[in-house]
Amino acid sequence: MAKAVERAGGRDEEVAKPKAPQRSRGVKRVEALLAAAEQVFAEVGYGAASMNAIAQRAGAPIGSLYQFFPNKAVLGGALVERYATDLIETWQAACAPVRPGDWAGFANVLLDATLDCIIRHAAFGTLDEAQVQFQLHPGSHQEFEVALAALLAAKAGDAPEADVKVVAIVALQILKSAYALERGGGGSEIKREMALIMRSYFEAKLGSGGGMPPK
Repeated sequence: MAKAVERAGGRDEEVAKPKAPQRSRGVKRVEALLAAAEQVFAEVGYGAASMNAIAQRAGAPIGSLYQFFPNKAVLGGALVERYATDLIETWQAACAPVRPGDWAGFANVLLDATLDCIIRHAAFGTLDEAQVQFQLHPGSHQEFEVALAALLAAKAGDAPEADVKVVAIVALQILKSAYALERGGGGSEIKREMALIMRSYFEAKLGSGGGMPPK
């Protein structure tokens, strides 16, 4: 979760964190605020979005927004954290039925699951870009690497852990490129080509699931 730090009494203290709602009414209010933030971020971008606009979109007093989210970075970080959790859980569910060594099947379901999840969350793209500048949820990319490495390891037999980690990092970049092309109107043909690239890479680096191919 994103954190704001300020000087207090000579020490650096973390002071900005989302407030967890204690009652069902508060839970509903937080959901409405997050939904409004997602809409505004998707429409105008993270940098141009204002807390006032988000509160207005949610039909909530500005004080209510600040009660749960002390600043925009915390609000954006909450959405990024939610997106990251959903993407990882989507990967896990989609890849679980794929048999070890079936890299064609793995590449296809991984790509489909990623694009479907990103499309499902309207502000995913703009918040992913904003992370570089605003550090909304700094650990999310590492979370993706760890989760994808675990999924790859389960399908790759006795492939060395270090090799699987490298493959996971490269695969994430392939997925990001596929998403960029999808946003640019690449269509199904581009999607098939990206799946083929990923499949070929997995086969070259991880073999058929029974260990690493000869080097």
